[in-house]
Amino acid sequence: YTKSDNHLYFQDGAGVERKVTEEVFIVSLSDEATNLTAGVAKASFRMPFAMTLTGVKAGTNIAPTGAPIIVDINETPVGGSLATILSTNLSIDVSEFTSESAVAAAVISDAALANDSLITFDIDQIGSSAAGKGLKVTLYGYRV
Repeated sequence: YTKSDNHLYFQDGAGVERKVTEEVFIVSLSDEATNLTAGVAKASFRMPFAMTLTGVKAGTNIAPTGAPIIVDINETPVGGSLATILSTNLSIDVSEFTSESAVAAAVISDAALANDSLITFDIDQIGSSAAGKGLKVTLYGYRV
């Protein structure tokens, strides 16, 4: 069904109303050719609206070897403190190009992203024998 905001809605199995319109952010944490380096706030942006986060994914064009790539995502609300939004970080396994096939799937622990909050991306691990390259993170969700 639709409402006055012209978005499509449905009710899930628990009777909770869900907006079908999905928002997607793709954030590059590196260029395409340089080895990744670990560090905090490798990329950041301010949320343009409040959003309920429904999924996260990472991908690279050169796979890591020796150890997985591990990425943490943090939110700092205006006037608040920095906190991770993941209880299990994003990872790209050795010789893989995406987190979709990771042995340990990312787990979202804070899905409520506030309008104008600062979202930052930390690269905690890059591989050990060879670092990955061309890392991007995708956030999925809907406006609230």
